[in-house]
Amino acid sequence: MSDAKTGLDDYLMKKSIEAFGELPVIPAPEKMEITAWLETWNHIQGLDIKVEWVIDRLIPKESIIVIFGKGGIGKTWLTMDMARCIGGGLPFLGLSSIKTTVIFIDFENPLAVLNCRTQKLGDAEDVYFWRSGNEKIKAPRLDSPEWGLYKTLPKGAVLIFDTLRASQGKDENASNDMGFIMGRLKELRDMGFTVILLHHTAKNSDKVSKGSTAIVDLADHILGLTRVRKKIDGQDIVVDDDDSEDEAVYRFGVCEKTRFEPYHVYLTLNPDRGFELAPDPQEDTLKDMHRILAGHGTINKTDFKAYCKDLSLGEKKLRKMIEKGQGRYWDIIKRPDQKNAQFVTPKIQSGSLSPLYTLARLPDTPQSPKKSLARLDKTEDKQTLVNTEFGSLSEGTCQTARLDLFEGII
Repeated sequence: MSDAKTGLDDYLMKKSIEAFGELPVIPAPEKMEITAWLETWNHIQGLDIKVEWVIDRLIPKESIIVIFGKGGIGKTWLTMDMARCIGGGLPFLGLSSIKTTVIFIDFENPLAVLNCRTQKLGDAEDVYFWRSGNEKIKAPRLDSPEWGLYKTLPKGAVLIFDTLRASQGKDENASNDMGFIMGRLKELRDMGFTVILLHHTAKNSDKVSKGSTAIVDLADHILGLTRVRKKIDGQDIVVDDDDSEDEAVYRFGVCEKTRFEPYHVYLTLNPDRGFELAPDPQEDTLKDMHRILAGHGTINKTDFKAYCKDLSLGEKKLRKMIEKGQGRYWDIIKRPDQKNAQFVTPKIQSGSLSPLYTLARLPDTPQSPKKSLARLDKTEDKQTLVNTEFGSLSEGTCQTARLDLFEGII
């Protein structure tokens, strides 16, 4: 009874009314103006924040990314190569990366598989494997009390969980369970980690991820790896595993949802090396656009569009192609000194890759975009992208380094 709470009547009977009156008066809390602690529209609008990418246009920094694909399609191959590139700050499929520590948290693969694939992919730096079979310190499940160990990892690291299903013991089809797991992953994200989850596809479709919709709802960026047959009209048809379609490739890119920008690439699988970029029907157009841009150097985006109109591209298609080529063929920057006008700069690939083709440089005299393009076509007997790839031009030409599509000629 001594631990029981004392009510007012009991207190008065034991002490007296006078004793009650001598109790200290606790002032009522002042009215809290919660809005004083909130951020205004104009404050948010005025912040100088740019989206950062661990891998340009594919892996946004400090986000939860789900990479899904059917079992055995090559998700581990792909993300191990991704980890290697991020750890060393190397381009991944021609896209630049930010050098960052990578922790590959493996709940599925035998050590022999990891050993074989690391040997085929080559050396890597700043990449660590935390296996569930590690005898010294096992990787903790996300639903275990030890999951907080992930918070002690190097700040800003990329955490790759292979797979979401194996990394926790809850029901992946239950929204409450997956909401709980995704909530823990959001804690890691908000601490500055970039979280990549490997996941499987649904039984009835290779184009959607498996399990509760809470996984997609609470993730920031969903990437799918699917084997497809490309069509000329741009539509992709999923190819069955037993289909020996020679033109089948792998589509890797945004599916279902993203909080950022949609992007995808087409890949082929080299059993001795992993995934490489596959030819894309639009690559020839991007090369032609780069050829035009390289002849001019950095130019206003509006002028660039005007120069490219002779490629028989509609306005909507041209806008999409400019966006698709950003980061691989050119960069787009805003110039505050010119009222934030957008300028396009051709990318020149640096590194060990030798130049693939040469370009004729346009004269510096002012002229209309159409005349400039026509003049470029007539330079050196109307040389084209095909017949100049291995040819040599006369003095006065400029070289561009090989567009880094993949290590091999498309």
